[in-house]
Amino acid sequence: MHVHHVGNLAELGPSGPGQPTWAAVMARRKRKAPVVCETCHDHIHVGQPNPILTA
Repeated sequence: MHVHHVGNLAELGPSGPGQPTWAAVMARRKRKAPVVCETCHDHIHVGQPNPILTA
């Protein structure tokens, strides 16, 4: 397991259709550091959508 960390919630960008699912989940839960699997963490860092990360 990996922890993805952002400095503050504003870094997640505006909510809406352009916001990645992982960012929307973090914003909704008001969390700056979700625990995700290694594959999902890699997807977050390269900016690829990942169907495993659902809202």
